[in-house]
Amino acid sequence: MSTATEWKIRRARELPPAAPPLPSRPGFFVPLPSTLIGLLIAAALAVGAGLFAWEALPHDPGDGSSAAGFLRDMHTHHSQAVDMAMAIRDRAPEENLRLLATDIALTQSTDMGAMQGYLTIWDLPLTGGDKAMTWMGHPVDSLMPGMATPEHVSQLDTLPVAEAEVLFLQLMIRHHQGGVEMAEALLERSDQPQATLMARRIANGQSAEIGTMNQMLIDRGQPPI
Repeated sequence: MSTATEWKIRRARELPPAAPPLPSRPGFFVPLPSTLIGLLIAAALAVGAGLFAWEALPHDPGDGSSAAGFLRDMHTHHSQAVDMAMAIRDRAPEENLRLLATDIALTQSTDMGAMQGYLTIWDLPLTGGDKAMTWMGHPVDSLMPGMATPEHVSQLDTLPVAEAEVLFLQLMIRHHQGGVEMAEALLERSDQPQATLMARRIANGQSAEIGTMNQMLIDRGQPPI
């Protein structure tokens, strides 16, 4: 037996036993408590802010720029999506919908952290003096595109579960459609690298999720939006 082979055998004997594999049956799902999801969301916010803070460029956007307005408004937009996703995640019995809601909450929380990080390194506050959507040329006093009313959001906690699932999908599809509209508007108005990169990710990711959610509506006997 060669010296190399003997060394490999000794090394293998010194290693701890491998952990048993996770179950691989179809539909395997590890339920996460809401408190853990909350911690993950907080961590996502921190990670997003920390990672993107390293990407500062010499010429940062000004307070009235499209990039700053987009990040501020999208931060508010994302915040409602996280709230809606967490509301249905805690109630939905179907695994696929719980997974979708969890993914939306974590992904958009990470985005929110990145938005905060960008504004911080640009030395800009999270809230500006302009009305929402001013950067798009049509300021609004109330809801941004696709955002749900407070009454609709509260119904996610009070309606029977099956009805709440349908309402969530309808609200989140419209919410994503509004988010895509905002992202595409930013791409038409700005070439700021960090903001446009985020806008492309949002537009692509949420467009894909719209297709997924429309199929979920069809599966529940509802028309797509």
